[in-house]
Amino acid sequence: MKRDVRSTALALLATGLLAIGSTACSSEAIGSVAENVSADTEATDAGNTSEGDSAESRTLTGELEYLAPGEYIIDGQAFYVAESTRILGGIHTCPAEDGADENGSGTVECSFDEFDTALENGTVVLAEVEIVDGIAESITEYEA
Repeated sequence: MKRDVRSTALALLATGLLAIGSTACSSEAIGSVAENVSADTEATDAGNTSEGDSAESRTLTGELEYLAPGEYIIDGQAFYVAESTRILGGIHTCPAEDGADENGSGTVECSFDEFDTALENGTVVLAEVEIVDGIAESITEYEA
């Protein structure tokens, strides 16, 4: 008899927990939470795009190190180079007689392939790099 009472009590307890759990996680409650999260995300995204500050931007200077085609390190920060990246060389990369201005910065437009090959071959390049979201916007070679 004790066993039947215990089994019945456990069955009722399990049923009660199941009922409480199912009402707490009903499809209506889940839908409501999903809508709130979606609305918060859209509001955050709208705020970022209207301010225009959603992109992480920084300017780093130092010696460029080659990692892989289109991927370099400067001052411990890895970054990528895109087709739209403006590369100004003229000193050690894409050398030219008048490749630097009075401040010692490169003035010669350099193709990605020429620049990448020079770095891959071990050319020491000091540069100022403007990076936005991990991708270089511009690379300007300079003399020390």
